[in-house]
Amino acid sequence: MAISEAEAGAAARPPLPAIAQILHWLTAALVLTLFASGVMMKQIGEGRAADTLYLCHKTAGALLLGLVLIRIAYRLFAQLTARWRKGAASRPVHALLYLALLVVPLLGWAGVSAFGARQLLFGLSLPAIWPEEMGHADLLLTSHAWLAFGLIALVVIHIGVALGDYLTRDAKAG
Repeated sequence: MAISEAEAGAAARPPLPAIAQILHWLTAALVLTLFASGVMMKQIGEGRAADTLYLCHKTAGALLLGLVLIRIAYRLFAQLTARWRKGAASRPVHALLYLALLVVPLLGWAGVSAFGARQLLFGLSLPAIWPEEMGHADLLLTSHAWLAFGLIALVVIHIGVALGDYLTRDAKAG
């Protein structure tokens, strides 16, 4: 049975550089932490614990946005974009993942700007990217939350595609 050129390329492809792997897993950890903290914030209501969780969530969101920008720059400068599989599922999923990884934190940032709650941990504060007097905090933060669920759906698809690639590669090797 002959394997396609794309399958041969995927099987022969060397592993990602260590820095790319570190950036990938840091992003994954932050996304899961942010999603869990976002769900918890809605469950615990108001109070000191909620305020602390909001501060942590906003700080982690700012870190995620910075990390994603670093990842994109690294991918472009290290010319890793050619590593994306030629398959039908992988490229669109990666593109949507990166888009969501940018849009979700930006909507959160716009929402807290509109709400007037730009404080982070360690006495830091985000600059406003949405005027407080324009309002729309509820719409921005609701959009942020719904798109976060969409991001998690993309993560699940990404894991499925990666697992499928791994199992297919493993079966061909054995």
